[in-house]
Amino acid sequence: MFLRTLFVLALAAAAAPAAWAQVWPAKSVRVIVTFPPGGTPDIYGRIMAAELSKTWNQPVVVENRSGAGGTIGTDYVAKSAPDGYTLLFAADASITIAPHLYSKIPYDPVRDLAPIVNVTAGPFVLMANTAFPASNVKELIALVRAQPGKISYASSGAGGQQHLAMESIRAMAGNMDMIHIPYKGFGQGIADVLANQVPLIFGGITASIQFTQSGKLKALGVTGPKRSKALPNVPAIAETLPGFDITAWYGFMGPAGTPREIVNKLHDDSVAIVRRPDFLARLDKDGIDPVANTPEEFAAQIKTDLARWAVIVKAAGARLD
Repeated sequence: MFLRTLFVLALAAAAAPAAWAQVWPAKSVRVIVTFPPGGTPDIYGRIMAAELSKTWNQPVVVENRSGAGGTIGTDYVAKSAPDGYTLLFAADASITIAPHLYSKIPYDPVRDLAPIVNVTAGPFVLMANTAFPASNVKELIALVRAQPGKISYASSGAGGQQHLAMESIRAMAGNMDMIHIPYKGFGQGIADVLANQVPLIFGGITASIQFTQSGKLKALGVTGPKRSKALPNVPAIAETLPGFDITAWYGFMGPAGTPREIVNKLHDDSVAIVRRPDFLARLDKDGIDPVANTPEEFAAQIKTDLARWAVIVKAAGARLD
């Protein structure tokens, strides 16, 4: 009888995680986006939240916790209960870049977070007010060299990819004295570029297309290794600066220790959304690519990107403390 009882208890313990995953989510889920509304992380964080809400028949609520290059929201998730009810829709800035920009951050992106699925990835677009004299990166470099210390550029915050993209141009081109004006998010920065208070800004391609295709701003270049299908007439910066490549990714992560069954369910449900023809069509229209990798592939990608960004940040001489 004693052995039979132990056997039954063991079976129940083995079945418990699977049963938990079957009922999860049993209540609303929070998705933390680490940048303000208006940029690509917020746009696709909300798209995925809405789609998962339909799949799960539970509210999936997006909460913007921005600041310090995305580290505030990332730290919040890293310190949350690993029960699947607080998730991070991560942009790579706070995962693979911040550790090289700050001498100390309050979390370890490898130790304290669980990669789930990289949803999508895409380049940035360097945009300028229509009154700005330069129309491509080659002309921009010449203009800055002719007017050292006179030309400014906006970013969505110090230490983000938009900031580092311009710093990378400066590092690769050499002899470019510019003024960096950081804003609290892409929305604030783009407003001042539209008003011609600041002439230049990088934006994620999804958020940028509406401004460039409408003629409100002009696109000087894209940061991927080649031209984007969504903006085929806009040159890649790599055409002027060979080897230039800054591509951002956006995906789900959870606190370390999130049960594997929940990780698998969130991964599988997200991949099912990403692979739908209508979703793929939207990604293509927005100029970004589907990824939908496994948790293990995502973890390996993060480690590779950590090493790559260490080189870029050092070359750009960027530091935030």
